[in-house]
Amino acid sequence: MTISDLVGLPYKVHGRDESGLDCFGLIWLIALRNGTPINDPVYKGFNPELVKLADEIGVKKIEHFEKGCIIEMIKDGRLHLGYALDETQMIHCTINEGVIVENIYRYPVKGFYIFK
Repeated sequence: MTISDLVGLPYKVHGRDESGLDCFGLIWLIALRNGTPINDPVYKGFNPELVKLADEIGVKKIEHFEKGCIIEMIKDGRLHLGYALDETQMIHCTINEGVIVENIYRYPVKGFYIFK
């Protein structure tokens, strides 16, 4: 699966394609490319923990890090998602920088998930 072409794409609220992504949109697109599509929850103006939506979305919480897992973290006081490229690097989408690669542990990690 190729995802390097996503780096540099802009941030877009509820973005789900190459014209722009939000953090969930990036995970959604990676899952689609990986052949493990996930459901896109309807946002209702709140920022729920992924564990509360796991079954609805189609992901499973795991106890420990695995390459290729979804990382739930806290960024700027809000829940945020990234995708683990390896043991230290993740790809994620930020409001100011769009899709970037950064150290996984730059932000406090809340949990790890895998695609079902």
